[in-house]
Amino acid sequence: MLKIVQAVIRWIVSWMYFVSLICLIGAMGGVLSHVLFALIVKDQPDLAYFAAFGFLNGLNYGGVWAGGAAIVLCVLRARKEYLAAHPTGGLST
Repeated sequence: MLKIVQAVIRWIVSWMYFVSLICLIGAMGGVLSHVLFALIVKDQPDLAYFAAFGFLNGLNYGGVWAGGAAIVLCVLRARKEYLAAHPTGGLST
């Protein structure tokens, strides 16, 4: 029972890690893209405004994809661990 609870907690923490990482990447990408776009298009851009706006936009777009992408990454990691523990791929031939 304790082993199952530990595994569940481990995968929930892994999922939250991946969600946070994807949201962070989205937020930083939003900041970078908005600031660069402002520097190219505007004569005297308010960089703080565009950075904040880019952060919010990037976080929103990253958050849309974060949950599902984190599940996929957890499944890929679980499959990799399973194959490492079962070299034959779980097939008993």
